[in-house]
Amino acid sequence: MEIFYVTSNEGKFLEAKALIPGLKQSSLDLEEIQSLDPLEIAKHKALAAMKKVKSKSLVVDDVSLYLEAFDYKLPGPLIKWFLLSVGSKGIYEIAEKFKKYGAFAVCTLCYVDRKGKIKVFTGKVKGKIVSSSNNSNKSWDYVFMLDGKDKTFAEMSIYEKNLISHRGLAIKKLKRYLRV
Repeated sequence: MEIFYVTSNEGKFLEAKALIPGLKQSSLDLEEIQSLDPLEIAKHKALAAMKKVKSKSLVVDDVSLYLEAFDYKLPGPLIKWFLLSVGSKGIYEIAEKFKKYGAFAVCTLCYVDRKGKIKVFTGKVKGKIVSSSNNSNKSWDYVFMLDGKDKTFAEMSIYEKNLISHRGLAIKKLKRYLRV
């Protein structure tokens, strides 16, 4: 079965491919609607991707990061825009300012089969925001540390991260569904 993982983010694709080796990458430029509902965003991206990757099964993902500093309501699926404006160091500075370091990471995967049937899988993990000497306007992995761990996501290998991450959990659910 040929399945396309639709993302221009090489890191996301490599994580997914490590769990489902047969995946193929499709780097489509998809419009990302603005919403606080990650499911709405993921479904919109999946339907847009289906129009471009005709008659093929595909997966899109949308990632959210919820900060205790914002009562776990923001930035949510708007994390991309937070990163572009303040960077990963800015995410830490927000937590530091409020002295609230808790965070939830959520991955919403949308799988669409050849017939257009949509199935959604989510993975959610709890952690904290930590200081980092690295600053990125594309990834919060440098400042997110899972509860009970002593490494940030950025410090982990793909194998280590896939065992415990929000994306790893969601992809494992997809794998069970696909029976691969």
